[in-house]
Amino acid sequence: MSTSFYYWIAFITYSIIVIGIGFYIWNKRRKKNILDDSDSYWSANKNLSGWSSGLSISASMMSISWSCVYGVQLFYWYGISAAWLLIIPWLLTMIGFYFLTPLFRKLEAFSQPELLSKKFGNRIRSIIAIPLIFVFIVWGGAEIYAAGITIAPFLNISPSLTMFIISLVIAIYTYTGGFQAVVSTDKIQFILVFLFITILAVVGYSAVTSSGGNFNLIDISTTSPKSINNNLFFAPGLAIIIFTFVAYLPGWLVETDIWIRLQASKDNKQARKGILVASTNSFIFVGLLPMIIGLSALFLYPSNGAEIPLKLQDGALIFQNLMADYTPLWLNVLLGIGLIGAAMSTVDTCGNVVALSLSYDIVEPIVKNKISLHKRKLLASYISILAIFIAFIYALFTDSLWDIFYLSSGILTTTIFVPVISVFLPNTKRREVILCVIFGFLGTLAFYFLESREYLSGIEPEFIASTQLGYILYGFIMCLIGFFLGKIFKSSDNLENTIVDIDNKS
Repeated sequence: MSTSFYYWIAFITYSIIVIGIGFYIWNKRRKKNILDDSDSYWSANKNLSGWSSGLSISASMMSISWSCVYGVQLFYWYGISAAWLLIIPWLLTMIGFYFLTPLFRKLEAFSQPELLSKKFGNRIRSIIAIPLIFVFIVWGGAEIYAAGITIAPFLNISPSLTMFIISLVIAIYTYTGGFQAVVSTDKIQFILVFLFITILAVVGYSAVTSSGGNFNLIDISTTSPKSINNNLFFAPGLAIIIFTFVAYLPGWLVETDIWIRLQASKDNKQARKGILVASTNSFIFVGLLPMIIGLSALFLYPSNGAEIPLKLQDGALIFQNLMADYTPLWLNVLLGIGLIGAAMSTVDTCGNVVALSLSYDIVEPIVKNKISLHKRKLLASYISILAIFIAFIYALFTDSLWDIFYLSSGILTTTIFVPVISVFLPNTKRREVILCVIFGFLGTLAFYFLESREYLSGIEPEFIASTQLGYILYGFIMCLIGFFLGKIFKSSDNLENTIVDIDNKS
């Protein structure tokens, strides 16, 4: 029998398990007569323990795109100093969430658009939901893309067909079980990813030492192909490190998928416990073990100066090559299941946020008093399916995880951060926040287009142009311009009255 036969058996078995979980939750909700409760569909009855929320956050972070491809790729590119570009800003974000958890939960808003609508009116709820939908479609698409290019060779089918099958399985169990199915399957997926990343780290380390190599982090890091000026501890360059912190930290601090899990926790103690669990797992499985894997690959598949071996595809296929070259078939199949679990754990989370924003924040407020509870619940289920397949379509046109993560995280910073913070600012008006969202979102996309096509290269300072991340700074400036324009034009009664009229009609 061919090797792909065993992968198919493993893939089908795992798919049946997660779909079964979705139907189990559906049946449980049916027996309790809460199938038509869309609030419980989205929030899992706000009864999550610290372990449940923490493992769910961990599973969504321990993904193919982040831990298994992008994180490992960064350590291959830059050596140990790649920590500045992912794990360090993420752990700082976790610290922020830990201290802000009581404040966030006190607001009693399940989503950030709902939070803003309580202070600024219903209209802003749908406006701010739009960039959130964009961000999580991009993230979900990134994960589907990473899953497709990584898993397809093991199943011996095309990457696009692999993406479709994975999307279909996720759509089925999120349709039947809602957010509770996402959290429940995340626990299984966490265990699979835990085993996968741990085993690959051991495989990589063993391959280095058995070949007579010395696994010295410093020595291996000095051979990294993209180090700037051979700087060991700041190999990506200070400009990229600074822009990474600017792009990531503010936006991640108001990240919707973590916000949802905090709001769905039983109480503040369990919510904070979830953050501690997620932080510990992130340090190990997003930082430490990907570093071991990336540096092992750098030793086993050394670059020729800045030229990376072609079979690694710029470092995106490190896992696939390690599995093919250094593991027996039975372990290879087991690791393949781990890859599938890693993909599904993040795609279902992103799809849930997209569906939440579409249904809970845009559609349901409009139809709340016009259709029955049963139809509202069906609507939420259908939108969950739609969200997954929108991400799938985006994945078909994806080719760079670097751009994806910086653009999407940058939009959280340039579009979502200031509006959420404005809830706590006195005398903030609705028009200020609306203009902030519009200017920030459109400005970021416009400057991304200009910079990615090098239209700004002749006028940007060199330290900004070298990063290709200046669009995030410009987008944030546009967000602030929109905010302060709203303050300046206090006499713009027509805008305010129009917004009030729309809110009243809503």
